[in-house]
Amino acid sequence: MDYREDYYTGIAGIYFRRVLNTIIRLGNLKSEEGLILDFGCGVGHLKRMLPGRNVVGYDLLPENTEIEDYRGLKPSVIVANGVFEHLTLPQLKEIIADFKKMNPGAILLTGLPTENWVSSVGMMLTGYTTAHDDHKMTLEEANAYLFTQCERAARKKVFTMMEVSKWRFKEGG
Repeated sequence: MDYREDYYTGIAGIYFRRVLNTIIRLGNLKSEEGLILDFGCGVGHLKRMLPGRNVVGYDLLPENTEIEDYRGLKPSVIVANGVFEHLTLPQLKEIIADFKKMNPGAILLTGLPTENWVSSVGMMLTGYTTAHDDHKMTLEEANAYLFTQCERAARKKVFTMMEVSKWRFKEGG
């Protein structure tokens, strides 16, 4: 998948917007007064869906990022939608450690694909048949680590293809 492309179009756009709306509702982001870090922001749909909120987008792709180093921020909320599955476990450990140092009281909102048979059908219908080819971690693997560092406050499934969770960091860990 080319992450420079805006894949929030057509039938795929319905799904991706539903995921973002679920994240926004679960995190109560329309009312959030603090800084929201959109970690892995892509082309910036979350920011566009939250006008008037303080959203800063960080992405590995230089043309998508608004800030060179996210670690200097103190966000109230960190959104990582469709990000952790692209990381190795050591990378995830490093990023979660960074997040906890930045603000141990922050809320973490994650969107992770379930990679089940429904998502396979969805990929065929949208034409994104290689969408999971670059995944390095499964939902179960990412959640297993997140549970060592966080407590899950809420969880919602989107069309059974994406699991959106709201996490609070544990002390220590």
